[in-house]
Amino acid sequence: MDTLQLGPWTFTPADFSINDGTQRKELEPLLVKLLLCFSKEPGRIISRQQLVETIWQQSYVDDNAINRAISELRKALQHPQLGLSPIKTHHRKGYSLQLPPAAVTIQSGQVSRQPGNVAPATQRKPLWWRSGLVVVFITILALWYWLPAPPADHPATDKPTLTELNILNQHKVTWFKGIESRPLVSPDKQLLAYSHSLPDGKLRVLVRKLGASAGQLLQEVALEQDKKLFSVQSWQPQSRNLLVQVVSKDGSSCTYQNYDFSQYPQYEVSTLTTCAGFVLGNAQQSADGHTLYYSKSSAGMYSSNALLAENLTSGSIQTLLAAPSAGLGVTLLALSADGSKLAYVLMPESNKPELYLYEPASREHRRIASLPMPLLLIGLEWSLDQQSLLLPGTDAILQINLADNSQHILKLPEGVKVGELSLLAENQAYISGLTPGSTTQAAMQLIKVSQPFDEDKRQISFLHDAAGSSLALAVSPLSADSYAFSANWTGGWQLWLSQDGSKRQLTELPSTEQPINSISWSGDGRYIAFIQQGNLYLYDTQRQQLITKREQNDVGQALWLPDNSGLILTRVEAQTQNLWQLDLVSNDFTQLTFAAGNFAQYGSKGELLYHKDGKLYQYVDGAKQDQLLEENTDANYMAVWLQQGQQQYRYSMLGHVQRRDLRNGNEETTQLPYQLIGIHPDPHNPDVLYATAFITPELALEFIQWQQ
Repeated sequence: MDTLQLGPWTFTPADFSINDGTQRKELEPLLVKLLLCFSKEPGRIISRQQLVETIWQQSYVDDNAINRAISELRKALQHPQLGLSPIKTHHRKGYSLQLPPAAVTIQSGQVSRQPGNVAPATQRKPLWWRSGLVVVFITILALWYWLPAPPADHPATDKPTLTELNILNQHKVTWFKGIESRPLVSPDKQLLAYSHSLPDGKLRVLVRKLGASAGQLLQEVALEQDKKLFSVQSWQPQSRNLLVQVVSKDGSSCTYQNYDFSQYPQYEVSTLTTCAGFVLGNAQQSADGHTLYYSKSSAGMYSSNALLAENLTSGSIQTLLAAPSAGLGVTLLALSADGSKLAYVLMPESNKPELYLYEPASREHRRIASLPMPLLLIGLEWSLDQQSLLLPGTDAILQINLADNSQHILKLPEGVKVGELSLLAENQAYISGLTPGSTTQAAMQLIKVSQPFDEDKRQISFLHDAAGSSLALAVSPLSADSYAFSANWTGGWQLWLSQDGSKRQLTELPSTEQPINSISWSGDGRYIAFIQQGNLYLYDTQRQQLITKREQNDVGQALWLPDNSGLILTRVEAQTQNLWQLDLVSNDFTQLTFAAGNFAQYGSKGELLYHKDGKLYQYVDGAKQDQLLEENTDANYMAVWLQQGQQQYRYSMLGHVQRRDLRNGNEETTQLPYQLIGIHPDPHNPDVLYATAFITPELALEFIQWQQ
């Protein structure tokens, strides 16, 4: 691990700390970058403008922000052996680090893990195929929130071979606040691009030149613009052309843009084509630059994506693979190094990923692998020899050989989590720990919004101030002062009850990163149904008793029948996802829909409604007689309508909420100052809305080196 000796302080950028042998201080990411900047050349005066361009990387930064950062750094560096602050102010010139040259040294080491340090098999976390779930990070969270959870234990049908990796070197490579994700190394291995989601909701793309030595000032180019979200997509094969998606925060515009970094740090930008908004996946530009491959949904998020190829010269669009009737459809794309093959992930209605290869020259699709369980993948990478594909899955990497479709699991040591990766060498990669498990603490919070559609009267408050995350919520049908909610405040997700201002934990379920993601009260207020890890539980509020109703890891989205005798559930069975009715007395299941169905609810007249591929249907027979009521015409919104009495709601992840009065058709739209994972209308008051807001956690990119 690289360290710098700054007088009495040993500065370790990788773990954000300074240490004098008796005390250790952890620094904010901003202070780490600031101290690295000063440490490069002690004694050199660095102007405020240079700090702005290097540290903040913006055209303008408020003077107070600079003053505050310098003050915090000075305070952190205070030490009895330093009579004066080592950060000196030079009037109208800037600042410098004042230490004797001999006092600034660089030391190098490695973080090593020997095979003997790997935890025994009985203590390790579950392997890759047992693990749980950017475009934008909240897209993953929202889908994780809505989808039925994967089973806790599901053996592979053809058991892959397994190799445990020994990590030789692991260290952080980014220091900004917020989430750094989707690392992408350029084809020539000289540049690293990644997405950066800031706590204020801004999303930008950063591009860094690789090869900087320890203590050397890092140079990064920021692609950003006010009121627009920049999301990194991919590098064009055999070039330094970076594909970026740019979406306006109000959802009114979306474009794919090409950034030519052949003369880094200078670049040229050109707009390639328009798009319909964020999808779960990424686009790819062909090696010759003439074709853009991307997935697209016509009905918004959570509806199926088709695989398209757009001719950037003529503008013609070809459908390479139509969207399936249900499921997410095509998600991740990855072109081979020479651009001759396109790998993609297909998520059918069972949500069990299938991996395909498409060859543009022959127009042939070939299925490479089908995974045995529901899982949302966010990473797909070619090996450097182009002979295999890599799928990171939290605690392991699945390697699929393209010659014979054999599967090989690269098991990661305890504490190393990988959701995305980009190879620098055969045994070196930049990784992101972007997984739902990395956000179980303080990434999701419940808010209450009064008068949501009147900005002058609108009031927003956080429901809880406990450390940790809270996710799902349902208001009691009998009292507006009582609501059940899920929270991870004790190391695992539990069901809680808020009643008359006091909170009480109702369950003591085993600790798990899988959240309680669906809560529904019976109409008489006695029972609370909820789903965790695809299992169904009932809580009896009268007897204060938890009832484990179904443990088959296959259900989600519970809805009580009007007479409280049973539930309608989304059930994943074999390759289908349909609505089923569960009788709570006999435990019999009755299939309701036969061509996919989810998100069941009742209309204003008590009729059963459900969704299929982003469309809202009224149930008649679960097949051809069902009536199509509405299609989602705005791809920025989640393709789900929520019925609450005479009101109909939908939302976008950028904070938009729309309410429609079913009596007169009037619509109201507002934008909340938070990114949203879900909304929960109050059944007692149409002027009160609860929502699950995304609070950006800290998540840095890392570099790892391993040996098998």
